[in-house]
Amino acid sequence: HPLTAAGSIAQSSMGSFVQDGRPVLSRAAAREVYDKFARKGHHTAGKDAASGYGGPAVDALLSMAAFEDAKVVVDYGCGQGKLAEVLLQRYPEICWLGWDQSAEMIQRAASRLAPFGERAICEMVSDGDPASVIATAPKGSVDRFVSTYCLDLMSEDDMFSVLDLAQECLHPEQGLLVLSGITWGYRRSLLTFITTLIWELIYCLSPRTVGGCRPQHLEPYLLKRGWRVINRVVTLPNGFPWMASEVLVAAPPTAPARFKKSQ
Repeated sequence: HPLTAAGSIAQSSMGSFVQDGRPVLSRAAAREVYDKFARKGHHTAGKDAASGYGGPAVDALLSMAAFEDAKVVVDYGCGQGKLAEVLLQRYPEICWLGWDQSAEMIQRAASRLAPFGERAICEMVSDGDPASVIATAPKGSVDRFVSTYCLDLMSEDDMFSVLDLAQECLHPEQGLLVLSGITWGYRRSLLTFITTLIWELIYCLSPRTVGGCRPQHLEPYLLKRGWRVINRVVTLPNGFPWMASEVLVAAPPTAPARFKKSQ
């Protein structure tokens, strides 16, 4: 069946966990959806750095994560490589490794990033299981591990696998995890209220239509794995689709105490 149980952990608020009964797309169904999005040039499936909600979130992400200090960046769920293109153009010292389970997305990312030569590498996650990448992942040498609009379509088991993968990859003292995803906008503005309501209704009826993405609070997942969140913001969209986004920067559980959360 294309829908599977979402897992055992979810959040009703920033500080508490409750059972999450929402279904998620299976890995195979997600791959099928994003292959189709890539072929159609879909711009609102969380893979466009210039989309209505993605643009402001990417601006926040770039300002929060000190990419000027990074040499090696990993991007899990890299999509068509649009964020990678921004990073590689802006920071000529960066080398980038992108993973995605959609062959169509990877093909388009490789084509887009070809001008950057050996600075950009695209790799398939053939079975869609983040845990399967750990064996071949770079160990303790990555400066920034990025995942944008990807965890919000995963089962919680796979979300935790991505966090474990990030911890495996990141430099234990200097590395940073950088995440973004859609979040609830009921209290942000009238537009985000209406859009969030419609989005959640569509998600219940036809999750494929919204790319399998559901609003979340990501911080509790990080805290459960021992990550130290050092910055978190909610960004408002500047165009369609009018969804709020959550952007977080976190230090690995092994990071020194010099990382303090921004207020």
